[in-house]
Amino acid sequence: MPALRRPLTLFFAAALALLPALGASASTADDLDAAKQHLAEARAAANDARALAYQAEVDLEQTQDRIAEIEQSITDLKAHAAELHDVVRKRALYAYTHASNNVDALIGTEDPVTAARGQTLIDISNRKDNNAVKRLAAINSDLKDETVQLHAEESRQQAAADELAARNKDFEARVAEAQQATNALQAKLDAEIAAQREAERKAELQRQLAQLLAAKPVAPTATVSAGTVVANPGSGSFMCPVFGASYTDDYGGPRGHPGIDMMVPTGTQALAVKAGTVRYVPNEGAGGNTAYLNATDGNSYFYAHFSAFVGGPRTVAQGEVIGLTGMTGNATAPHLHFEIRIGGDNGSRIDPYPTLKAAGC
Repeated sequence: MPALRRPLTLFFAAALALLPALGASASTADDLDAAKQHLAEARAAANDARALAYQAEVDLEQTQDRIAEIEQSITDLKAHAAELHDVVRKRALYAYTHASNNVDALIGTEDPVTAARGQTLIDISNRKDNNAVKRLAAINSDLKDETVQLHAEESRQQAAADELAARNKDFEARVAEAQQATNALQAKLDAEIAAQREAERKAELQRQLAQLLAAKPVAPTATVSAGTVVANPGSGSFMCPVFGASYTDDYGGPRGHPGIDMMVPTGTQALAVKAGTVRYVPNEGAGGNTAYLNATDGNSYFYAHFSAFVGGPRTVAQGEVIGLTGMTGNATAPHLHFEIRIGGDNGSRIDPYPTLKAAGC
């Protein structure tokens, strides 16, 4: 959640305007295969683009951390320099107002022993003051070096920010292409189903269409009520928390990101990955509106940044809609932050990425 945050605005709706015009005739089997291949390639490209954008985010964060460290070092050096400068100034003033090197004049006695002791004290003082002058010179040199390094890091920061902006733009384009491919495949399946007379072939096409629709993010304007259950297209023991997301393995990282950020539009249905009980926490710090699913497998599944809760605390079935995604809390773009906690809410976190990929999310 320091990393519950990841920037990228998704323009799924805009992709609809890019759809190619469909002919009146039904799609051929080759057309369907080509559309499916295009969709698979577009989704893979979106995930690859998200991985590159995440790396750009990491580079920018690391540069910002280095700048903060350098700025703190400069602040500390300036404070120490100010202290030493005061010592040097006082020493110069003393030397100017006590120009005589006569020990008797300085200590007010002619006793040789006392004079020797006084001379020793003066020598020690002089050595300390001379060391202060040397340390001040060294610190001023360090300040100059740190300032040069700061300017270099600031240049790197700008380059990293420019790289992130470019990666985000590419990611948005890839996501739009994947959404376009999804809609194109849906249209081809609809056309093929309409033209098919063979019952078995038609049933298979309808199954494929249902699976595609189940894995497609809902439009932001869609409404849903408590108790709505979405069928699991994979029919496995684990269900995707959202469908149609672009994501990469951003678990961990330099700032300890404890989950996976799944990039989807605001209003996408978030689903119970397993059966269990759900509870909600509004405005829970960096996570914004959060949900905790205590599943029947004994583990807890954590959802963050909801724009809205669907229903209240309750027992839920696998696939039941528990919330709508958004960007509440520490988030600069719509997405779902998803975690797996072994043994319960306060259990140890594991990387959800392998589980999500195995489920075909």
